[in-house]
Amino acid sequence: MPTFLQHRLAREVTLAIAIKLLVIAAIYYAFFDGRALHPDADAVAERLANPNQATQSQPPSGSSHAD
Repeated sequence: MPTFLQHRLAREVTLAIAIKLLVIAAIYYAFFDGRALHPDADAVAERLANPNQATQSQPPSGSSHAD
């Protein structure tokens, strides 16, 4: 064991930094891993032109599904 890790405070600080790096890496891979959506430009323009119009991704209002 390195000499600086023989002190309790040094071990705690090292452990805290390691945990923080793991959390940062997990957040990065969860949200910023490059899996971005590539929407169709025409669909985006249509949605911006008609914001109140229903989209295809929404289920019909009368759909019966089990909750």
